[in-house]
Amino acid sequence: MISTKNKTFANVNEYFDYMADTLGYPPYHHYFKSETVMSDGLKIHVDVYEYDKKAPTIVFVPGTAIYALCYAEMLFKLGESGYNVIGLDPRGHGQSEGPRGDYTIPELIRDVEATIDFAIKRFNKKVSLMGSSQGGIISFYLAAKDERLDSVICQNFADLIGEETTKLTRHPVLFKYLRMLIGNSKASDLIPNAMIPMSAYIDLDSIQVRYFGSIRQFVDNDPLAVKNISVRALQSLGQTAMDKPIEKIKVPVMVFQGDADTIFPVAYTKKLYDRLTCKKKMTIYPKMSHALMSENVDEILPDVLEWLHEIYPAKEKH
Repeated sequence: MISTKNKTFANVNEYFDYMADTLGYPPYHHYFKSETVMSDGLKIHVDVYEYDKKAPTIVFVPGTAIYALCYAEMLFKLGESGYNVIGLDPRGHGQSEGPRGDYTIPELIRDVEATIDFAIKRFNKKVSLMGSSQGGIISFYLAAKDERLDSVICQNFADLIGEETTKLTRHPVLFKYLRMLIGNSKASDLIPNAMIPMSAYIDLDSIQVRYFGSIRQFVDNDPLAVKNISVRALQSLGQTAMDKPIEKIKVPVMVFQGDADTIFPVAYTKKLYDRLTCKKKMTIYPKMSHALMSENVDEILPDVLEWLHEIYPAKEKH
């Protein structure tokens, strides 16, 4: 059973059908098969679009608070373009197990690694990783850790131990001192699972999305969305280092974002991008917001596919 404020549904698919019918968007979820990946003893939900057993696979990591099928249009159109697609709901998100909003970056990385293992066993070794927002950060971190990957594609990325990372939060000064408090005292040991509203960490009201209004309205009303984030998660977001320096990453990296993004400044993204010495590509889209992966799919898809065609030349695709 799954419930909203006004209605109860027998299962998740019934809820998705209702929302598609009510709000008028295509029922892309019908094209995905629900499966499970195990990570640290937890059942991690994955949505699988199978194009061809021999085709490359795109593993997708969603952003903070939401889940893979929030990006169903993008994932479906990637699949239709000739790729297997596996979207995961990290622990504590969407349909996966784990306390809501309580996780660490290393734990999410392990969830993604388990999904990459699943992709290789299910299809083949041709795997690229794609992520949005927090998922983009996780993907970037995997580029520094898992050289099985053919490439990573990030909508936004970050180096979480950099001083400028605090600027990516809604209240930079507050987050800076909270990070200092948690990192230099026993606070995280005393209240590791204390919860903070997601809207206090990220300005969800500033991000507008079709059908729902703002991300804040979506998160407040969607039964699968994460409403709060734990102190333990915030600690991890402020203290997790990459496995190697950015300059030593070998996995090819594509990063993109809108210049109207209210969370990730373009200057911050460019500063990190300039440190990369691997094959790389950066695209900045004029007048597009942080929600461009749901709002502007047809505008950004050609550039993503161009990158993938470079990674997987046509003769090698399948």
